[in-house]
Amino acid sequence: MWWKRKQNTEWLPWYRVPGFKGKVSEAEKRQLDAFRTQERHPAASYQDLPEEVQSYISRLELENYDFKQEKAANGSFFVSVIGAAILGVNYFGVHVQPTASIWPYAFGLLLLLAPWFVSSREWRRNADELHPRRHGGPNMTDENIRKEWELDFLTRHDPEDGSKT
Repeated sequence: MWWKRKQNTEWLPWYRVPGFKGKVSEAEKRQLDAFRTQERHPAASYQDLPEEVQSYISRLELENYDFKQEKAANGSFFVSVIGAAILGVNYFGVHVQPTASIWPYAFGLLLLLAPWFVSSREWRRNADELHPRRHGGPNMTDENIRKEWELDFLTRHDPEDGSKT
């Protein structure tokens, strides 16, 4: 159903995701696939990094998470205040007579309540980005390190002669 989450979706690397709009040739994608099928990817894993770097990355991830959650909550709060103001002006009739039509009330109520449903969806999505393992995804810190290594590899690699520049 449209209101339920998708549970068993296959995870794909960043360059194989449907709708990817980068300029990565199929040969380069196969080469990156070869790196990913190796027992150990050439990029460092999160566990291989020094403890200070792990702590720094964790702090950045949490700051980013907090920023996204605060943005979602503040946007919903702001729109709800506008909805409450519309309801108050229509009901109490500040400087005008109270409205006899139901439409301003419906619009105000919609602005009061709807943002919190949108906010809860964003809240869950942000939480899933921070902790994707709960839903069968890879460790995103390791995945982001691999992605940066692969992007660096693609920019340094000369596809015409197969050498690195």
